[in-house]
Amino acid sequence: MKLSASFIASLSPEGQVAENLADAKGISFHSGRVKPGDAFFALAGEFQHGINYADDALAKGAAFIVSDKPHPRGVQVTQPEALLLRLGQIARAELSSPVIGITGSAGKTSCKTFVAAALAAEASPGNFNTPFALSQFLIEHALHKAELPLVLELGIDHLGEMATLVELVKPSHAIITSIGPSHLLGIGSLEQVAHEKASILSLGAKGLVSTQAARFIPGDSFETYGLENATYTASLSKDERSLTYKGLEVNLPSLGKAMAMNALAALVLAEKLGFPLAEAAKRLASAKLEPGRLEFKKAGTLLIIDDTYNSNPLSVLQSLDILRQQTPPHIAILGDMLELGVESHRYHHELGEATHNVKTYAIGRESIAILEANPKAKHFLTVESFLGQLPQFESGTILVKASRGMRLERVVEALLGVKS
Repeated sequence: MKLSASFIASLSPEGQVAENLADAKGISFHSGRVKPGDAFFALAGEFQHGINYADDALAKGAAFIVSDKPHPRGVQVTQPEALLLRLGQIARAELSSPVIGITGSAGKTSCKTFVAAALAAEASPGNFNTPFALSQFLIEHALHKAELPLVLELGIDHLGEMATLVELVKPSHAIITSIGPSHLLGIGSLEQVAHEKASILSLGAKGLVSTQAARFIPGDSFETYGLENATYTASLSKDERSLTYKGLEVNLPSLGKAMAMNALAALVLAEKLGFPLAEAAKRLASAKLEPGRLEFKKAGTLLIIDDTYNSNPLSVLQSLDILRQQTPPHIAILGDMLELGVESHRYHHELGEATHNVKTYAIGRESIAILEANPKAKHFLTVESFLGQLPQFESGTILVKASRGMRLERVVEALLGVKS
């Protein structure tokens, strides 16, 4: 794939190209993330237009600008947003190696990490799981690393988004890690979450679905994986630190049944794609989870479980299970689970029920419902108010978890500062 200004212009009716523009080496649509040689897509934003950042992007080394607005070093097109997705589709069509799409209400990022390790594959970084971000990644992969298998996380927060992602990514293989109440504000109901997630299989991708998720997905057009009653099964050690699959014992990069399930999915997929299982297991054992995903951090006599990247009713219950397996006393600092819509009160109330045997600190407007079911919990309206009265924890294990918008990593930083 050659990312020239003239080629990009040719994909748009009446596309116009400035003179003497070098070929691009990559894509960016956020001026703060421009790399030297990128084609910077200056898109219309909610409050202002990306063309206002064009000169800043050029100063950082962008090769040229792509926008519906004119620029002296630009390619002017009618619909730059649609064009970015079109380029992603072109890039995907050039790939012959396996493309694995992973979705789920919880566990998709960790599963992506484990699968990429097992396959020695390239994986989309961080939260690159939206249409524009995945287009960017597909384009850059086709330009520079097209021979490697590709593992992509597909995240959605509104109805119809999965169809857009699937049409873009066209996964050859798909994994559904879990189905649970998440992003209900934009998706509507648990049933609709299941329908949206299941549409990753709509273009005929070879599907691998966890036993938990399979309960919500009708039909038999997929295989299942789990610790029992599945197409592919494995046994988990009592301390949940290793997994045995087809006689091969695999050390797990992180604790918990949810992580074991992610590791099993990675091993099964590696086997199905013809990778030597022992080598895949060795790579899997050394996989590094991304920040804020069940990171274990020592702070003096405290063990802190930093799971601050995100939260929903399913994932927080999984994290509480891991907390209870660690050294007591068990302490949970839990912030709001966002985007649950009219079901928010119900799920926060249920979270209170799930924390009866855990010393609980609840933070946020929604989390006050935790106290209804767990009156021993302490509530703080804001992260700032909690930090202003930060308890002095002497020992034990602390889970810190909330939705991304709560930014509870500030609590982890304060705890590490106090005890380091």
